[in-house]
Amino acid sequence: MSGPFQQHQEEDKSEYERSPSWLISMGDVTALMLTFFVMLFSMSHIQSEKWDAVISLINTRLDPSEIRTPQPTSELNTETVTVLSGLSTEYLGRILRDKLDTDPVLANAKLSELQEQIVISLPGDVFFQPGSDQLKPGIDQSVLVMAGILSQFGNQIEIVGHADPSVALGDGFASVWSLSLGRALAFAEQLTEKGYGGDFVVLGMGDGQFRFLDQAVPEEERFVFSRRIDVVVRADAGGQ
Repeated sequence: MSGPFQQHQEEDKSEYERSPSWLISMGDVTALMLTFFVMLFSMSHIQSEKWDAVISLINTRLDPSEIRTPQPTSELNTETVTVLSGLSTEYLGRILRDKLDTDPVLANAKLSELQEQIVISLPGDVFFQPGSDQLKPGIDQSVLVMAGILSQFGNQIEIVGHADPSVALGDGFASVWSLSLGRALAFAEQLTEKGYGGDFVVLGMGDGQFRFLDQAVPEEERFVFSRRIDVVVRADAGGQ
């Protein structure tokens, strides 16, 4: 039921919900002005350390000569090492075969061109006494030729000795590893005596590479090949 009292309430409610349009616009303008002045205030107080960092970065970008290489701050940092290159192994591979063929013993060497290195495999049975690191008599001329070949370029040289699992060890050798290392050392010393003036890296591999040989090759041939000395010519320059 409706009456005068209910009608009066509806009129008051209608007047209360109606807001002046200018009041809404005034509120929006006030909020925008407040935001604008807050931004102006924040920009007028720049932290000096941040400003210096920005200016330094701009100067560095504008003047490349001022760019400095970052320096390590820890004592444990490793210094940068620049490795110099020797003669191209591709180039050496083309001339080494002709050089080796000038000697009847070295002509039997196996030449392998691998990535960044050339391997000259010399038969150990031809160069050394059985189970020993003593060079055979009459092999000096071949060692002299090899020293002359290696002296013609400055690449890093490695002398690597190998042995087979069934080799009979001579006196003073407790393992195939010690025999392979002894032969590598003996061969490197002979190269030095015959005139090679560079440095060597000398390694003994024992029979560790035997299992990687092609199993299709007869076992006796694999044993013979395992008793070898590898002269490894690296792509890097020697003496580094």
